[in-house]
Amino acid sequence: MMHRFYRKLVLGAVFPAFLAVAGVAHAHVVPNMTVEAEFNAAGGCTLRINVDPRTILAVDPTSLPPVPASWYLEQTPAQAAATHEKAQQYLASSLGVLFDGKKTELPACKIQAMDGADNTILKADTQEVHLLATASGELPPSASTFQIDFAKEANTSLILLHTQAGKTELRPQVIFPGETSRPFQLHVIAAVPPADSSPPRANEVYAIIALAVVCILGFIGRRLLNRYRHHHRAHRKPGDSQL
Repeated sequence: MMHRFYRKLVLGAVFPAFLAVAGVAHAHVVPNMTVEAEFNAAGGCTLRINVDPRTILAVDPTSLPPVPASWYLEQTPAQAAATHEKAQQYLASSLGVLFDGKKTELPACKIQAMDGADNTILKADTQEVHLLATASGELPPSASTFQIDFAKEANTSLILLHTQAGKTELRPQVIFPGETSRPFQLHVIAAVPPADSSPPRANEVYAIIALAVVCILGFIGRRLLNRYRHHHRAHRKPGDSQL
């Protein structure tokens, strides 16, 4: 599950004794972006990016209150598609992915709305809607480190979490615009495909056939031997000695 971290911003006041208190009461929670980078044993990478829509609605996200569910639910399909495209453009311009220090573009994301309070599906009474962007791809061959490059133009802070082979790193990174995350060591080992089992099965079939042939030949041989003995006894002379 994605984690949410918030910082408080107190608005300035003209009258220090009175308006400072009013500023605290009316301050908006500073939005941030949360990125969870997950690496699996097969060499795949998935980025789950929690986006507060205020970052794409205003140059200064703190000037807006949290966005309720109605903002998204009342959009037409065309408007929702435009919202997703705007979020994709914002992420593409704000996030860069680095493997071994080499920067690559963020892959296209699948975007869906969700409840920003508990990261569940969007509900009609959701007080704060977020957008979850998911991007998946394959690690470059022999990649040993992973980093996020956060653009100077980004208008929020970023929380980065790593999960590798099902284990989540306990130290999340806080990244500000213009910064690059510390290198994360990749220890992904591609799964070895199972050996082809066709030859062993073919050998087993051949062995079964050979055993059947041996059994049949043995049965025929025994029948012939019994017939020979019966014939020999029937034509034996009276004076012949018995074995």
